[in-house]
Amino acid sequence: MRRGRRGPSLVTTALVVGGTTAVVTSSTQKKAAQQQQAAQQAAAQQQQMADLQTQQAELAAQQQALAAQQAEAQQAAAAPAQDSLDAQLVQIQKLSVMKDQGLLTEEEFQAKKKQILGL
Repeated sequence: MRRGRRGPSLVTTALVVGGTTAVVTSSTQKKAAQQQQAAQQAAAQQQQMADLQTQQAELAAQQQALAAQQAEAQQAAAAPAQDSLDAQLVQIQKLSVMKDQGLLTEEEFQAKKKQILGL
C-alpha cells in the first residue's frame, strides 16, 4: 500500500501550535511590559506633580512669611522715626524757650535747630 499525504504529521502540528503559542506569549508579554511601563510613567508623573504642588505651597508660605516680616519691619521703622521726630520737636521747643528768655540769640537758635533737624 501506498501511503499518501493526508496532511501535516503530528510532529509538524505540534511545532506549529508550539510556535503559535510562543508568538502569542511573546506578544502578550510585550503588551504587559508596555502597560507596566506606561503605569510606571504615569505614577512618576503623578509624583512629580505632587512634588511640584508641595514646592509651590512651600514657596507661597515663604512669600507670606517674608511679606509679614517686611510689614513688621516697616512698622518698626516708622515708630522710632515718629519718636525721633517728637524728640526733635521737644528739643526745638526748649531752644525756643531759651531764646525767648534771652539765653540764645536768633542766630544760635537757628543754628541749633538746623543741627537737630539734620539740615
